[in-house]
Amino acid sequence: MTALALVAVALLVAVNAVFVAVEFALLASSDVRLESDAEEGRHGAARALIARTDLRRQLSGAQLGITASSVALGVLAEPAIGRLIEPLIYGSSMPTGVASTTSLVVALGLAAIFQMLLGELVPKNVAIADPERTLRTLVGPHGAFVLMLRPAIWLLDRLVGLIVRATGRTPVDRIEYKTGVEELAVMFDASWQAGLLESFERELLTGALDLGTRPAESVMIPRGSVVTVDRRMTLAEVERVIVESGHSRLPVAASGSDDLLGVLLAKDLLRLPVEAQGEPVPLEVIRQMLVVPPTLLLEDVLLRMKDERNHLAVVRDDADHTLGVLTMEDVLEELVGEINDETDTLRA
Repeated sequence: MTALALVAVALLVAVNAVFVAVEFALLASSDVRLESDAEEGRHGAARALIARTDLRRQLSGAQLGITASSVALGVLAEPAIGRLIEPLIYGSSMPTGVASTTSLVVALGLAAIFQMLLGELVPKNVAIADPERTLRTLVGPHGAFVLMLRPAIWLLDRLVGLIVRATGRTPVDRIEYKTGVEELAVMFDASWQAGLLESFERELLTGALDLGTRPAESVMIPRGSVVTVDRRMTLAEVERVIVESGHSRLPVAASGSDDLLGVLLAKDLLRLPVEAQGEPVPLEVIRQMLVVPPTLLLEDVLLRMKDERNHLAVVRDDADHTLGVLTMEDVLEELVGEINDETDTLRA
């Protein structure tokens, strides 16, 4: 009889371990990885994804299984283990009352350790170490259990829902992960420290996050530092400024004003006849500049530059005052660091 009871105890610990593993696998699994597993045809992946969209019922089923197996284990474990150690305890010189109490305490302690170690901690750590594989393996048996006890689980789920709503919250059927910029930056840093990312990759990803948080005014070249050409300059004078500044794009300033009329490209000047060297630059070669507000985020600036095929933007406030100039290079340097070439920032 004792041997049979011990076998039942071992089976109950195993059952408890299964439900604990399912519970943690449901919470720790990644939908992205499960979707990839499903596309590869891995057994149980599709059912695991379905289970992840029905968390309340699945977790209620797992908790019901854990509670039932733990209660049954408590009923069977103490007398089964107690009978096993009785000869050792009662064979000592202890008084009968002390021996009985000692036997009970030792039996309960051994049962608790056995249950905690093999029924809780081991399956919990296995599930956390490989949640997707654990869920794929156990979702079938667990799904059958949930189906068998559907009325009890339905009632339990409704009671939980009522209590949760009483706290002013709404029960959910799936976990929505929302990762902020700070969390992503920490993840990139941790991945770099673990050797999963190269330094350049880490800087690139961190820079990409900055594009979504920094406004245009944070990296623009202030109006007073921008190298410009005057609208009245001759072609020869403009070419001299291009050579001296080393820039292939130069904003054109209105005479006697801080306003910028457009941008000159060095390649456009090469198409003009030699005879025009002493004349002002023709209006037709002055290209329009992209106009952006100072608060526009860098990622939006980059998208507008891409859509409008314009590498130079003028930053203007609500009063239409020119605050500065922003180049595509300025934005890209937030991603890859300093870029040193012939089109470097238009600074004086």
